[in-house]
Amino acid sequence: MMDQLDHDLLQNLLHDARMPITDLAKRLKVSRATIQNRIAKLKHQGVIARFTVELGVADEDRLISAFTLVRLNANDNRVTVAALKKVSSVFEVHSLSGSFDLVVELRTRSLAKLDSVLDKIREMPDVRDTETSIRLNRVG
Repeated sequence: MMDQLDHDLLQNLLHDARMPITDLAKRLKVSRATIQNRIAKLKHQGVIARFTVELGVADEDRLISAFTLVRLNANDNRVTVAALKKVSSVFEVHSLSGSFDLVVELRTRSLAKLDSVLDKIREMPDVRDTETSIRLNRVG
């Protein structure tokens, strides 16, 4: 199970897989040993497949990946984004132009868990409307 630190670590490594561990530790405000242990754990779980930091296909294929468009009642999305980042199944959050304000990438181990996460998102105070699509296959 990945937590927010694991997600943040992966995001940094995807951006620059050669970033020194000491720089990652400073950026993520944890010890160098914590970063080393997390990288070892992610490699052992197959999440990190190579030093080029590719997400492990085997692990990703076991997950249900969905994209949820979120329309907010408020102009300021900071509170909602902060709340979304605390949800363990949220992989990424992006702001959008257009009729929806955010797109949230979700990764869960089951449809029941996805349904539960979607309920949590819909219950957030500033969320007016959502629309979710489940990823079927990576095409590129």
